[in-house]
Amino acid sequence: MNDKIKETEDNILRYLYENRLKSPQSLAKIRYAANLEEDRVDKKILKASLESLISKNFIKKQENRGNYKIEDEAVEYVEKIL
Repeated sequence: MNDKIKETEDNILRYLYENRLKSPQSLAKIRYAANLEEDRVDKKILKASLESLISKNFIKKQENRGNYKIEDEAVEYVEKIL
């Protein structure tokens, strides 16, 4: 499961990086971009991935709407690995 979480984190970062100049992205768009379903297991993976990225200060969740935006640190990280 840890491998799936890491893969999902990478997919989320890549998606948010590609859309960094747009408005913060919704959970539904992120789930779709990370190739996750609406089932219980994928929801756990998505939640764990988002929490991990937030704890690393790679993404930020908007308080009022619950959408996600990539942080500058993550932009630098993604540009290094591309």
